[in-house]
Amino acid sequence: MGGSVPSAQLAGRAPLPQPRDGDTCAPVVVIGASVAGLIAAQRLAEARIPVQLFERTEPPGVRARTLIVTPELNRALGFSAEAATVNKVHTLQLHGRHRSVAISLREPDLIVERSALISMLAARAERSGVQLAYGHEFAGLQSDGDAASVLVRRRGGDGAQHVPARAVLAADGVRSHVARTLGAPALPAVTVLQARVELPRNADPGVGKVWFLPGDTPYFYWLCPESDRTAALGIVDVKPRQARAKLDRFLSTQGYSPIEYQSALIPLYAPNARLTRRIGRTDVLFVGDAAGQVKVTTVGGTVTGVRGAHAAARAIARSTNYAWESRAVNRELRLHWYIRNLMNRFRDTEYDVLLQVFAGRVGRLLEIHNRDRLERVFWSMLAIQPRLPLLAAHVLWRMR
Repeated sequence: MGGSVPSAQLAGRAPLPQPRDGDTCAPVVVIGASVAGLIAAQRLAEARIPVQLFERTEPPGVRARTLIVTPELNRALGFSAEAATVNKVHTLQLHGRHRSVAISLREPDLIVERSALISMLAARAERSGVQLAYGHEFAGLQSDGDAASVLVRRRGGDGAQHVPARAVLAADGVRSHVARTLGAPALPAVTVLQARVELPRNADPGVGKVWFLPGDTPYFYWLCPESDRTAALGIVDVKPRQARAKLDRFLSTQGYSPIEYQSALIPLYAPNARLTRRIGRTDVLFVGDAAGQVKVTTVGGTVTGVRGAHAAARAIARSTNYAWESRAVNRELRLHWYIRNLMNRFRDTEYDVLLQVFAGRVGRLLEIHNRDRLERVFWSMLAIQPRLPLLAAHVLWRMR
């Protein structure tokens, strides 16, 4: 897992075209020092395209929160995220109401501290030549004929600075201010609430757990060990006002006491969401959470957000279509979207059937191919286990 990943092995990371010496142009303006925003900014700067990135918070500015991600993160980044990795999970235990199954992962999942990852990416972006301005908030867009300017202001200041933009990259999260300014509809979203808890002394810190309890939430509860002493135990729910009470009840039934709580609002992928808008003749591209580039089966968007950032950087540098450049990640996201629409209708008995299927040959495929590679094995899963399409047909028939 350690070390750099050779660039030749990276899907979607072909070298960007290099501007000729002496070329001058307005910068690409990036709004938001998110993972996706920093990756896109770095890629553009590596292509010798001037980039100015504005982040409303002051460093460190990012709330601590651990994430579980697949090893695809290192391949998508092009280097190891070891410095931000606090633990690794070799086994995922999946629990339904009456059945459980353990998936042994050939490549361990990574438990990553989000604040450390963003700090690492910010340092790399600045070394690549990105001009990163903290404490500056987006204030609007202004068309000047063919060109466009981004208005930013120092937090707490009065006047706004006009920054001419070759292109604008909105990486400012689920409730993107850029999107609201352009009249884009808000993305659907779910609440993620997790509590840090102490692990029992005999607990294996390499084992993560997921509980499917549709009577509580159409999504799931999960436990991700952060070390041999602590873990994050959380819930994904569509009802934010009820999430705390549900999580506290679940903590009690599992024998855990919360040390502290961490929460986030996570966008959901929407197949028809527009990833590009225009102001004058200037393109505004959305990436990461601002674009809803999140796998809705697991509500994970780190890897897909990085892939979307690479696609946006290619589209800007090559003057190509962003939808075309992001077609691979969109296919993956759309598949997860179809599966989630089905899973949201599952009952306890249907989760029990699913976990029984995972105990066989399908589970062995999942041991080898992680959830960020689902498109590669999906049809193979259906071919080797006809109970999966039958289960889907049963759920759809019941919902008629």
